[in-house]
Amino acid sequence: MDNSFFLRSENSSIEIEKFQICTWEFNNDNSLIEFGIEIKANGLTGYKELVLDLYIPWLEKGVKVKDFYNKLKHSDNSRFIFNDSIASTSPLDDGQNTQGVIHQFNGKDKLCILPVNLDNIYTNKKIQIKVDLEDYNNKAKEVNAYVRIAIEPIAGSIATSKKGIGKSTIIYDIKLNESRNIPTSLIQEFKNNSTCKIDSCFCFHIIPNRYSITFLESEHLKTVRTLEFEPFKNYLDDSRLKKDELMVVFSKKKDGDSYSFFSIYTEERIGASQFALAVLINIICGFLFALPTIREGMLENTSKKEIFQKIPIEFIIALFLALAMLFYFFTPSIIQLFKKVKTFIFSLFKGKKQ
Repeated sequence: MDNSFFLRSENSSIEIEKFQICTWEFNNDNSLIEFGIEIKANGLTGYKELVLDLYIPWLEKGVKVKDFYNKLKHSDNSRFIFNDSIASTSPLDDGQNTQGVIHQFNGKDKLCILPVNLDNIYTNKKIQIKVDLEDYNNKAKEVNAYVRIAIEPIAGSIATSKKGIGKSTIIYDIKLNESRNIPTSLIQEFKNNSTCKIDSCFCFHIIPNRYSITFLESEHLKTVRTLEFEPFKNYLDDSRLKKDELMVVFSKKKDGDSYSFFSIYTEERIGASQFALAVLINIICGFLFALPTIREGMLENTSKKEIFQKIPIEFIIALFLALAMLFYFFTPSIIQLFKKVKTFIFSLFKGKKQ
């Protein structure tokens, strides 16, 4: 899947302190991607509204888009996302906590978490992130602003997946603001806005811990750790999140006009599938070796009924086992196909209702 993202704005003064990309790869081959954006306060001066255009090449009708403000306004969630304890939290709207909050971290500067409005989601593969800055300008104009959204694609995994007999591989090729990857269809639109300057880019890959790191730009790797289940269960609120199943791979780059993160993860597996395949191959080979002997024992004028009656019971058992093995191999793929068709049909009906 193409993961060439672009962050742009008509407000040329907008500067991004940190841009965070967080991918989630679950065990059922479904995925989720989060985008966190910390905007410098000095670039917001004089604006009543912040508008950011986030271009996502695989965006289509039916994707689920979520604003994480309602999660991050709580200090229990924010201290894990920002990796720092919070001394105090101040709302922008006198306690209602709907227009934004300011978190005072113990080891970092203050940060203002703001809710977003998501408009024009499917136009030109673009999510338009709109933020009302009225309360921010009144109470937090010297504090950096932060927004975070999540998108769940229809196609399943956003990684490139390759499955072999004894090994599975997932490849991430994340790109941000690379000019050479601008689609031809967006060249004219990009003349009306400008690329947001990004000081640093954080990339988090959260993947099943059964995978091993095969390739990674080690000079940009910061940490590899097991995902803290309980805090992220409260934050993500997703039934696909299971205890002791996921690990976090964190990389960071800074001071670039564009950013890219390439990594490969593999899973070596010798399990039921491999044994089943070995049994299936053995059965097929047994059939092939035995067929010449069976043909010699059959007369040319023997009827099909007589041939069937003379087939040894062992051959019938072997045939049944072979069919069972084929059913074992193809059933998961068929179920996954039905799920994709069901999701597609549901998205079509949902789109018509809207």
